Amino acid sequence: MKLGIFALLVAVAPGFAIAGFDDIVKAEARITSCTDGTVVGTALLVERPSSEDVKVVDVFVTARGLTPGKHAVHIHEFGNCTPCAAAGSHLDLGPYGHNTPVTANHPYHSGDLVNIEIRSRGTGRMSTTTNRIALSPDPRDRPSGRNLSIFDADGSSIIIHAMPDDYCPDPADANCAGGARVACGIFRLED
Repeated sequence: MKLGIFALLVAVAPGFAIAGFDDIVKAEARITSCTDGTVVGTALLVERPSSEDVKVVDVFVTARGLTPGKHAVHIHEFGNCTPCAAAGSHLDLGPYGHNTPVTANHPYHSGDLVNIEIRSRGTGRMSTTTNRIALSPDPRDRPSGRNLSIFDADGSSIIIHAMPDDYCPDPADANCAGGARVACGIFRLED
C-alpha cells in the first residue's frame, strides 16, 4: 500500500517533498448520504513531514450523486455519522476549542477545508493540503497542551454540505459555512 500512496502523491501533486515511506500515515473515510446511507464518495488523508519539519496533511475527496455546484467540506469534531448531526461542529483544535458557534474562528477552524465542485455529471474531486491537523500524535510538548491529531478519544468525521462555504463574510448568515449536511464519513487509520 505504501507504494500506492507514493504513486498517488506523484500523480496528483507533483513537486511535493516526500520523505521516507515510514514517515507517511494515512486515513480514509467512506462518505455516505445523510438521507439514505448510500455511498457517495471517499476521503483520503495522507500525513507527511514537510521540509520545515512540521506535519502536513494532503486531503483528497471524491464524490458522486450530489447536486452540481460547489459544496462545503469540513472535518468535524466527532467520529459519528448516525445521524449526521452527531458529527458535531467543525473540528477546532485552536484557541476557541470545540462546541463554539461555527462563525467563531471560521474559516480558521482546524477542520475547515476548501469547497468541492460537483460537475454537471454529478461527480467531483477536491485536493488540498493543510497543516492545521495531523493524523499521528505530535511528539513535541506543545505549550498549548493541544495535539493536532484528529484521532482523539472520540475520533473525527468529514462532512459535505448542501451549499458552498463562503467563508463567513457576514457572521449573521446561518448558511455561511455550507448549510445542511448532505454526506458524512468517519475517518479510520489505515495500516
